[in-house]
Amino acid sequence: MLNYNKKKENEDMKENKEQENNNSTDFTVTSPIGEFTMDFMEFEIARKNTDKELNPASVNYARRLMREFLGTDDRADHRYYGYTLGALMKLHLDKEFSECELIKEFRLEGKIEIEAEYSNITLQDSRNARFLEAGIRFYQNENEKFVVVCSVSNYDDGQKLTIISGTEGRGLELIEQLETSFYQTGVLKNAFFDMQFNFISRSEVVNQLIAWNGDVKKQLDKDVLEFLKAMPILRENGLPNSRGIILSGPPGIGKTMMAKSLAAQANVTTILISAEMIQAKNQIKNAFKLGRKLAPTLMIIEDIDTAGTVSRRFTDHPILGEYLQAMDGMEANDGIVILATTNHTENIDPAISDRPGRFDRIIEIPLPNSKQRLKIMENILLKMPSETISRKTLTEISRKSEGLSGAWVREVVQSAFIEAIYQGRERLNAKDLQEGLADVLKRRGMAYQSTPNLAQVIESKNAEVYTM
Repeated sequence: MLNYNKKKENEDMKENKEQENNNSTDFTVTSPIGEFTMDFMEFEIARKNTDKELNPASVNYARRLMREFLGTDDRADHRYYGYTLGALMKLHLDKEFSECELIKEFRLEGKIEIEAEYSNITLQDSRNARFLEAGIRFYQNENEKFVVVCSVSNYDDGQKLTIISGTEGRGLELIEQLETSFYQTGVLKNAFFDMQFNFISRSEVVNQLIAWNGDVKKQLDKDVLEFLKAMPILRENGLPNSRGIILSGPPGIGKTMMAKSLAAQANVTTILISAEMIQAKNQIKNAFKLGRKLAPTLMIIEDIDTAGTVSRRFTDHPILGEYLQAMDGMEANDGIVILATTNHTENIDPAISDRPGRFDRIIEIPLPNSKQRLKIMENILLKMPSETISRKTLTEISRKSEGLSGAWVREVVQSAFIEAIYQGRERLNAKDLQEGLADVLKRRGMAYQSTPNLAQVIESKNAEVYTM
């Protein structure tokens, strides 16, 4: 048994040695001066290192300049943004790195340094600002040097921002530092803009044009303005600090004007979403994501019953899921108040309207009463060339305009002024107002002729209604 084990051990050693010989990269060469052994693996490594030293990899002129400035190899990180958001982010560079020394700013054409390319962008209150759209900046402070490269994508006109440092990952840290500062103190913070980043003026005049229903105004003040003030307390105590309100009522009663009035009074970040702006998937999701970063935020969704068609009876509405996720998805909408308007509450899917956390309150806006209609006419006449018209006449006209929305009351005054111009006069009078009212009542009757209800048409044809 002992001899067998010894024999087995010798065979294993022989097999291992043969295996080592098979894996070996050694090669024996016989020469006139004798035999010598060469390791081809070591030879190949030495050859490649020698080739790298004799023929170093070439870098473009821009990278050579950056390496010379940094004093070391360059490490780059970048982010892409949509055109306007990227422009605003680039604009924020001046503020974020204001304490750094700007050593150099340029753009390259071949190896020739030329002036960097700037563009203009319109900000809140129609102010214009210039930002670096394409160019290179060398920055330094007492601790480090870094390079900022601004460019525009040739593929989709998106803005590209690259930050280059001598330390791996430092560029990404600086980009995230820039983004954090932008959302905290940049031009979008506390601004009023739509989901395409068009800035909207906040105007107190809007509030003066509204003939408020007292109960509605009181409720909106509580649910929007006072709730925004209470948000920090709720957040500190770990309580939900988001809210959703729907303003419902017939067209022309001033729902959008009420929303804009609240936007003017709230003085927080306000984002407007309307149906015609929704052109691609994820726009709503991105708008809410932006709102969370800029919180506290008032999100105004204009005509939510048509914004993406959130009724299952009319279409397969691919955007319905986006609304549901945006309002009550995995990420909480802390710091956001959603104020939506609709002409048809019945068209809103119950998954959106009938659940606290998405919309907590539906406020029905009634047609203006006689006193409100009188107030609307008085507000408009203050800005309209008119003769002195007695309050008795205005009260009588407002009484006869029962059932008219605020928009139709404004049309009464507009029609009266057109009648005056047609008669060769520059100022309207009481008779013109009476003519304007008669014209509007006739037109309104035509406008409100009943039309087939689409849901009834679908049911009458025994068509299948899509549901999720």
